[in-house]
Amino acid sequence: MSSSNLKPISPLAAPPTGSTLATRRSDDALARLILASQQPDFDRHLTETLRELISFDLAMISLYHDDQLIEVSSTSSPLRIGSDVLDAYAKHTFQHSPFFQLHRRKIQSGFYLMETLAQIPVLDKPSTATEILEIDTGEEIGYLTAGWPKRLKELDIALRVSDRDTVQVALYRTGNRGFSSQDLSTIEPVQASLMAICQRHWENRTLHLQTRDDPIHAALKQLGSNNLSSREMEVMRLLLAGVGEREIATMLQVGTETIKTHRKRAYQKLEVSSRVELLVKLLDQRNDAGAARRQ
Repeated sequence: MSSSNLKPISPLAAPPTGSTLATRRSDDALARLILASQQPDFDRHLTETLRELISFDLAMISLYHDDQLIEVSSTSSPLRIGSDVLDAYAKHTFQHSPFFQLHRRKIQSGFYLMETLAQIPVLDKPSTATEILEIDTGEEIGYLTAGWPKRLKELDIALRVSDRDTVQVALYRTGNRGFSSQDLSTIEPVQASLMAICQRHWENRTLHLQTRDDPIHAALKQLGSNNLSSREMEVMRLLLAGVGEREIATMLQVGTETIKTHRKRAYQKLEVSSRVELLVKLLDQRNDAGAARRQ
């Protein structure tokens, strides 16, 4: 199978008939998701909506732009992916992901099973173990990232936001419990509406993110010499933009203490002790760059 003829799971199995209550629940969930489409914690609302439609143990949402992973967040019950594992994924291991490689090959919007994606011959797979990767043929993708739960089955929702941006909503089940056609049939009646809501949200979101063209992001990256994790970079960017710690915690779906920890670590890496000191350092950096250009 090549990426050129890869198609989403469609059509899905016919949904059970006569389930008026289930239809009403789906409609109510979609209505709440529409109301949340402009909220900073949309990821959480999306995960809750999907959980009303299909069971899963873990979820992860990623936003890819060209060859970068711009955002990644994870929600779970009862499993959890630690922030250090997400940081490692965001900085390094995402490049091995079959989904990321297919994003680079312009994957279509739709629903996909990872067991299908991982078998595409054109994809590159890690062949040797590293400190953060373990070669494991028992896994769907053929390897395991350090700290990642073992033996997960993955269902991916791909959302092609633009020619350069793709959102991946990954749902996982533990213990090699795969997703059946009956499971998928519960989503089919609302699939078009669900995708439309997500499309609208991420089109607006990518316009606001624009981290590739964001001068604050560029200045932080230069000052931090790429030492900041993706989450530390995002926290610093939002703090400099005037967003409060509570609001950032809500946006990133973490506690305020976690935001304080990211802030403290970022300050240490940037060798500053406050937001004001960081602003002064960024201004000095810009002035030095301007003086260099004038010489």
